[in-house]
Amino acid sequence: MKAEAYPNISVVICTRDRGSDVARTVTSVLQNGYPAYEVLVIDQSRDDSTARCLDAFRHDGRFRYLHSQEVGLSRGRNLGVSESRGEIIAFTDDDCEVTTNWLQKLVEAFHVDNRLGLVFGNVLAGPYDSAKGFIPAYVRNIPFMARSIWQKHQVEGIGACMGIRRCVLDDLGGFDQILGIGAPLMTGEESDLTIRILLAGYFVYESPDIMLVHYGFRTWEDGNATIKNYWFGTGAMFAKHLKCGHLSIIYNLTYLAYRWIFGRSRVASSSGIRACRLIRLASFVRGFVIGFLTPVNRVTNHFLSQDDKTANKIP
Repeated sequence: MKAEAYPNISVVICTRDRGSDVARTVTSVLQNGYPAYEVLVIDQSRDDSTARCLDAFRHDGRFRYLHSQEVGLSRGRNLGVSESRGEIIAFTDDDCEVTTNWLQKLVEAFHVDNRLGLVFGNVLAGPYDSAKGFIPAYVRNIPFMARSIWQKHQVEGIGACMGIRRCVLDDLGGFDQILGIGAPLMTGEESDLTIRILLAGYFVYESPDIMLVHYGFRTWEDGNATIKNYWFGTGAMFAKHLKCGHLSIIYNLTYLAYRWIFGRSRVASSSGIRACRLIRLASFVRGFVIGFLTPVNRVTNHFLSQDDKTANKIP
């Protein structure tokens, strides 16, 4: 295979107080035989226990570690991207285990079309006791490519298994740091990025050939909070795009309403839980209102952070 068929990849893994879990994730990534990649762990832990769990990898030239005092998944991902060198940025979570051909399959997916900006893969649930809880998963049986915002409702991959071209992230200013786990608006950063990528004219592809195993077990009580946070973040994210004048997402909102009415939530089915429709609606509406009241930079299509507002960067 020609050298250009092996673009440099940077794998970014964000973690917080999960030393043994992220060590397993790093081990699985480093077992990939792909010839040109690095692994960056962005550690937001409260102590040095995670760093100690990762000491065994420091001799490997492909491994890099960075501790950050900031909290938030989107912040961690953006920091990882800024510190990375790859043409493609791959993301997985700190409670996952990737296959030995994960990186190769990711690159092959990007070769399908040079207009691709974002690629998602399948997230399979590891073994668990369904009587006690569930593991979030996302599985697509056949590949699908979304070529416009009108097809956003057909791609709902999750950030535990995704890859993005660096040039696309640079173009869009990375993840919105007000969205995502650990951020004020809780979730929605991956759907938000997908929408911004499609609005910018890039394609989004989901391939079942790319896969990993997720071990992130949640109890049923955890699941109710997960669903509430998901719909809160989703509501805030849609409000932001309407404030930015992206009226085409009304189609996606209509499809979302259809799924709500008929109880066909892909998120619920993938996690194994079916939260009350009224709870989902209440969370969505609350998030939408908060999102609508949160200042937005209509140039970058990001929510304004407190630092942005303090610095008066936007008139």
